[in-house]
Amino acid sequence: MIFKSHFITMLVYAIIVSVILALVRFKTKEEIIKAGLKMFLMMTGGVVIFSWLMYLI
Repeated sequence: MIFKSHFITMLVYAIIVSVILALVRFKTKEEIIKAGLKMFLMMTGGVVIFSWLMYLI
């Protein structure tokens, strides 16, 4: 494993995926930045929420 933390690995993955999807899907610079940031925050937030749910189970 490259990183010692699964959370850091997930953040790197979320950055890569959100940048690529935003570049492929949107045309203007503003749309790309807005969509990329939104996707990154949604992926990161989803993982944090899901990990807390798994911890409580």
